[in-house]
Amino acid sequence: MAIRHEPENSRYVYLDSEGVVAGEVEYRREGDTLHLVRAEVPPERRGEGLGIALVRETLEMIRDEQHGSIQPICPFIAKFMVKNPEFQALRA
Repeated sequence: MAIRHEPENSRYVYLDSEGVVAGEVEYRREGDTLHLVRAEVPPERRGEGLGIALVRETLEMIRDEQHGSIQPICPFIAKFMVKNPEFQALRA
């Protein structure tokens, strides 16, 4: 699995080993802040733990590549950040 940033589509895409989209995080950029508005895994892939991996790897990419600060709008992402305080420094 790999995460890919697609700034032209305002999203981070999670790809499986065959290069098929296994999830995505959509965002809206305002200045240096990314408003993470939606995290979604296709219905046929739910229950595989992909949502957690998707959000973790997206946040790691944002942090490691300094894409900016974030504002989690999506409830799933907000809850993940509460449970994983190592990402709190990313908050706008």
